[in-house]
Amino acid sequence: MRRSFRTVARVTTALVAGAVVTLVAAYAALLVAGYKPVAVYSGSMRPTLGVGSLAVDKVVDARHVRVGDVITFDDPYVTGRLVTHRVAQIVPTKHGLAYRTKGDANTTRDPWAIRLDDKVGRVAFDVPLAGYVLWYAHTREIRALLLAVFAAFVLVAALRRIWRNEPARPAEA
Repeated sequence: MRRSFRTVARVTTALVAGAVVTLVAAYAALLVAGYKPVAVYSGSMRPTLGVGSLAVDKVVDARHVRVGDVITFDDPYVTGRLVTHRVAQIVPTKHGLAYRTKGDANTTRDPWAIRLDDKVGRVAFDVPLAGYVLWYAHTREIRALLLAVFAAFVLVAALRRIWRNEPARPAEA
């Protein structure tokens, strides 16, 4: 019974560790390839992007953005918040191009016309519900939990090493 429990524990640990390594490697590959994941917090882009989706943006030159593209940009009213909406109209101004945007689920266009920097995130694809993982990973509670789990693994490994049974050495003559 004890041997089968150890086998199950080892296989489970290996599977979980493999899954974590695979997810971290995939996330790093996306970042290296020029993609940026963004969690969707509202339903303004339903049905295209649902609440809790992970929108994966490809960073492109702003001059390549066209009407109909879904882009992610800084909210002009709330510092530090990102908005992911569809480009409804491109308006030439004396300061350059301005972009009018609209959420797919919204009845009216956004109240702003934004000017984009040189680069902007254009949604390449989305992963439903994966945005919740990204959002929760940024919370203080989850980070503390992950640190506690890691510390527990290190502690258990250290204690097992200290308390392991040493094989009996043959007596030296």
